[in-house]
Amino acid sequence: MLTQSIISTALFASIVLAQNVTVPSNPAWLKEIDLSQVPDIPVRPVGSGVCQNATCDGTDNDRCFESCGNAASEDDIFGCPQKNQWALTFDDGPSLLTAKLLDILDQTDVKATFCVTGSQVKKYPEILRRAYLAGHQIASHTYSHPHLMSLTNEQIINEVKSTEEAIKDVLGIRPLYIRPPYGEADTRVKKLLKLMGYKLLLWNVDPTDYSVYQQKDASARIQGSFRLAIDGVDTGLNSHGDPGFISLQHDLYQASIDQVPEIIRTLRSKNFTLMTAAQCQNDINPHYITDDSLKLQPANQTLSAPSTTIATSSIAWTISNAAPTTSSNVIPPPVVVVKENIYKEASFNGSKSTSDAISSITKSALLALALSFASLLTL
Repeated sequence: MLTQSIISTALFASIVLAQNVTVPSNPAWLKEIDLSQVPDIPVRPVGSGVCQNATCDGTDNDRCFESCGNAASEDDIFGCPQKNQWALTFDDGPSLLTAKLLDILDQTDVKATFCVTGSQVKKYPEILRRAYLAGHQIASHTYSHPHLMSLTNEQIINEVKSTEEAIKDVLGIRPLYIRPPYGEADTRVKKLLKLMGYKLLLWNVDPTDYSVYQQKDASARIQGSFRLAIDGVDTGLNSHGDPGFISLQHDLYQASIDQVPEIIRTLRSKNFTLMTAAQCQNDINPHYITDDSLKLQPANQTLSAPSTTIATSSIAWTISNAAPTTSSNVIPPPVVVVKENIYKEASFNGSKSTSDAISSITKSALLALALSFASLLTL
């Protein structure tokens, strides 16, 4: 059953995320990594590493997919170390739907972890900025969401470093945590990620929201996965036997985001403390490796410069000019934070269709970008 789940996860996610993405490359990135330290394990075609009966052959553990269960390494992060801890994590964004999720997290005072892809960061930098400034953890999820074990060392480095650059261009920092797409990482991939300074973030609760987002029983399926974990049922993913939990969802699916308020209520009723993955690993600081003077200040820090509010008929945007300049006098983009719920007129639960809602949200996002550009012209 687990093997079938792994295969369907890979196939479904591959279809959903399929896009013509050109991954940036830079010869300088390759010079930063000592490839002589990387195990000589060959590239594996997609699908070849899924093990029979969801177990790894004892002679081939280094080559098996992480999802096989017993190829876990000591440094892998599956869950939280305390039984009352729970980290909500969301993959594959940012997207327009991430804005609604951020509204929910703001209203419930919950901090989460967002594992973002570089290609999506390029599309929605203002949403990434909002998540970071609200105090959520930002982690890497590669640039194009590939099967890393099917790539060469050089291709993996390009996937990771280009995502670093995309995030750093927006936030001035690079993540400390990375989640490999599909949870797939053999010894070669893990060594490469470690040489690039990353901690490997996995999960031990998976509601498989990617497979139920269009089904009528999405609510029951997603909520049921959380309740099974709460009740102590073996998820089959907890390779380290962690008493606390790290759950996997995707901020690409409306059905999954719709369940977050009830998930939070359920977890709090069971006395779980909700936190970021880094916090439950006691990585309060640093969440990130800072090597750029353009660093923005998240919500738990004080912005040093005043901000001005520009009001529209239905949306108020705060545009802050507090971000510092570099020694070369390059002015970073202004910080745009949504102050009101842009979904008021674009409810997915009302009579409007999803396409109408997305269209309305897109107009709001374009308005924000226009205001940002206008503020730059006044500097």
